[in-house]
Amino acid sequence: MRRPRHQLLALAVVTLAESAGAQQTATSTFSTYARPVTTEHQAAVGRPVTSGVLDFYASEFFNPARNVLGTWGTSDVTSVNRPTNLGSATTMFGTQANEGIDIFARGSNVVVGPVLQFNLHSIDVAHLYSTAFSSFTLAPFTLNFLGVGPGTGGATIQQSFTLAAPALIGGIQTPVLQTLTFDSRWRSLQQVRWFQGTGSGTAHQFTNVNATLVPEPGSYALMLVGLIGIGVLRRRRRA
Repeated sequence: MRRPRHQLLALAVVTLAESAGAQQTATSTFSTYARPVTTEHQAAVGRPVTSGVLDFYASEFFNPARNVLGTWGTSDVTSVNRPTNLGSATTMFGTQANEGIDIFARGSNVVVGPVLQFNLHSIDVAHLYSTAFSSFTLAPFTLNFLGVGPGTGGATIQQSFTLAAPALIGGIQTPVLQTLTFDSRWRSLQQVRWFQGTGSGTAHQFTNVNATLVPEPGSYALMLVGLIGIGVLRRRRRA
């Protein structure tokens, strides 16, 4: 049975409004990067590590130096580090101690634009222990997060977290993931960067990065058009 034209138009308008106004939320688990052994992944301009609604780079990604991120293998029993992953999440890490990480919204062009906006909600991070770095003191250390975008008025915001040292489990120093939750300032961002602070010579690992991709202004305009259309249709049906 064919629907009346005004019903089809109403359905199209509602679909347009819903798709335009929807915000895409995803958690970056890096599970698609899982390998049988520990693997490095290129993280340079044009070749980001992509997961969820975000692109990840190793700072400084404009530097021609070794810009890579790594992920733990699922059966790399000889690795000096074994992550404490949650569920099917694969832990990502910087391949060099004290290395910074940059994140942008997926699909952003970090060179010429556009740079899309996103909200950052939380991230799971752990102190990364390695027998290769056994000479370092296994003490708590800080992670310093910096963010900038329209939501910050162009100013750089900062939030720091203290991470606990690895737990001694069965005589083995084991990384323990803890959830870092960002406050309400971390909205409508275009770039977030974080660095490992002082307190330990070892690096850190991260996973379960929860973020929301903010619709572009054009999407809001489409949503407004859709809402206006719904109002017009309702008036016609009442007339």
